[in-house]
Amino acid sequence: MLIIDRSGGVSTGGFGNSCNKAVVLVLLLSFFSLCAKAEPWLDTGNAPLRADIERLSRAGVIQVPINTWPLMWSAILNDLEHRESAAKALSRELQNSLARVLRAGQRATRVNHPHQSLALSVANQSQLLRQFGDSSRDEAQITLSRSGMTEHLAYNLEISRTANPWDDEQTHYDNSYFGVVWGNWIAIVGNSEKWWGPGWNSNLILSNNARPTPGLTLQRNYSEPSQWPVLKHLGPWTTNLFISKLDDKRHINNAKLVGMSVGLRPLQSLEINLRRSAQWGGEGRPQSAKSFFELVTGLADNCGHPSCKADEPGNQLGGIDFRWDMPWFNASLYGQRVGEDEAGGLPAKNASQLGLQLSLQSDWFEGIGFIEYDDTSTNSSSQRYNVLYNHHIYHTGYRYQGRSIGSTWDNDSTVTSIGAIGYLNNGDSIEARFSSGELNVDSLDSGAPSRHSITTEGSRFNSLSTKWQRAFEWGDLKIEGRYTDRLVDEFGRQENKLRFAASVDYNF
Repeated sequence: MLIIDRSGGVSTGGFGNSCNKAVVLVLLLSFFSLCAKAEPWLDTGNAPLRADIERLSRAGVIQVPINTWPLMWSAILNDLEHRESAAKALSRELQNSLARVLRAGQRATRVNHPHQSLALSVANQSQLLRQFGDSSRDEAQITLSRSGMTEHLAYNLEISRTANPWDDEQTHYDNSYFGVVWGNWIAIVGNSEKWWGPGWNSNLILSNNARPTPGLTLQRNYSEPSQWPVLKHLGPWTTNLFISKLDDKRHINNAKLVGMSVGLRPLQSLEINLRRSAQWGGEGRPQSAKSFFELVTGLADNCGHPSCKADEPGNQLGGIDFRWDMPWFNASLYGQRVGEDEAGGLPAKNASQLGLQLSLQSDWFEGIGFIEYDDTSTNSSSQRYNVLYNHHIYHTGYRYQGRSIGSTWDNDSTVTSIGAIGYLNNGDSIEARFSSGELNVDSLDSGAPSRHSITTEGSRFNSLSTKWQRAFEWGDLKIEGRYTDRLVDEFGRQENKLRFAASVDYNF
């Protein structure tokens, strides 16, 4: 029971055959317009709504894990419906958050209401630095989408066309999928953006920085605690498993991206997530069942001898993240630690993230504020730099279509960010974020170029971004801007220090 809604991008010209294909595909999807009850998921495109969910989670109204996105509406709405007494005791500001989440969930889960939308966005240049809540990627984008669901089926079809695409691909099908519900599980074929972790501006293992990869995902629908004697003490839990194809131009073509996440909430104030991802297979690489078993178990990772290096099953990342709602004041501490290699059965050569989130409320604003620190070099004494996201076999690294699959900043970067996300008293949503730091630190210090998806020579930078959005009966209007004090990108995505963008999403 799920669904996705929209995102995407496209252009102002050159529809041609692609437009005809879009019309045909939309007509085909009209066969699925008879909808019964189903619960969709929340995608990574709405940061203010996420802020509401986290505020309700801290208040004890939402008790399921909330730091693995897409996030299932079914689990969220189930908590809201079964905790009316807790909801009645909420402050006025949290009552507003509850009303917004309920309204969004009820709209997303309406019966017999297939959703169709047309989205248009324009900007003066491509989006270089992407954070949670960002949707547009290129200069001009137009997206046509249709979604619907039945008791056992959910689908979303999006086709986008772009003007002056940075990656030279004018047509994209990001966030398109077909899903089947089986018991408490959902199997999805397609591609959707993932955000694994508590961070707001970046994540170390999976973020929305790179385009989503096409593949198969298996995800738990509801998050009730296990009934087994020992496991029941771990609280509500969720899991997400996927395998997808890296179909861009790479050193090893057609490599696979594999991921597994398990989220636990043993205490109302504490959420813990265990993460694992890996690049595996591809042209000229082992792709047998034995190789996959070695990948999953980690038995053959870092074999330590030249004779077996060539047969290593893949390029693996593993880590843990947490979010702890501190009891002393209205704030939450969160962090993430991800290792590039394995030693003694545990992740090694670790990068880290640490953040503090506060609830903010005044007569004119309610939402959250955060401060976040990312260090994507590793703590290894033997090799601190050029480790994370790089690999001696998969030379393209942990990247897809020229962007890091993990951190927005890519490897060997130290960045501090502060921000505020929420709503004005008239219902408009606003965001403001500031980031400052160093990209590709080792090259910046040594002057020697090294592999990086933003700058191979390193750069110091300061960046300020703002976003305003208003909802109407017919859809949404959004205006956003970002100023970066240096032209840090060397791959053609940043032509000016100032990026300005506007987008309209029309529902019909």
